[in-house]
Amino acid sequence: MKSAVKSIFMVVLVLNFLIPINVFAQPPFYITFKPGIYSPQSGDLDGFDTGFSGEIAFGYRFNPNIAAEFGIGYFNTEGEKTVVGATYVDREEFDINVSPVTFTLKAILPYKRWEFFGLGGAGVYFVSGPYDYHYDDYYYHHDDYHHHDHHHYDYDYDAVLGGYLGGGLHYYITPQLFIGVEGKYLWTDKVEEDEVFGIPSEAKFKMNGFIASGVIGFRF
Repeated sequence: MKSAVKSIFMVVLVLNFLIPINVFAQPPFYITFKPGIYSPQSGDLDGFDTGFSGEIAFGYRFNPNIAAEFGIGYFNTEGEKTVVGATYVDREEFDINVSPVTFTLKAILPYKRWEFFGLGGAGVYFVSGPYDYHYDDYYYHHDDYHHHDHHHYDYDYDAVLGGYLGGGLHYYITPQLFIGVEGKYLWTDKVEEDEVFGIPSEAKFKMNGFIASGVIGFRF
């Protein structure tokens, strides 16, 4: 394993120093695929799972140091919220699916086959998903001390605005093909759903969190 890593490292060094790439001379348009993860950090989603994240972004390089991207993507998380009252327990299970449409600006520092960049952007986040509602009401009626309701729905929660900051790096394998990593922190407005078919809901949350992605890109 160590010898394989050493061999890869030596190949990268040879490519970097002996076969330089003029990144500036490459076509301005590019497309990237970004598989990764979404980790919710909002207190509203405390205990929710780390989920999958994916994005396709179409970019344009204005000059060696500035680029813009238009992206469409998807990420998700799962979890539950529980409210305990004097005579009831309200438990709601969420499978939250988010489809963002975003615009990003990048500030880029090229160095040989490498690019280091910071980024900032904003977008609209369409939030939806299955919703399971469990309601346990503890009361006395004809020797029965417990009543349970369970409902399952599929519906749209909301569409909210969000913004993000982050950074990353790219490495050019060929003049057109590059790979890299990217990370950003997302802030959003609060998603709200006051009730579902007359049933009170606890679906009020922000989608704040980390998104970390690998990058595969092609300039054309």
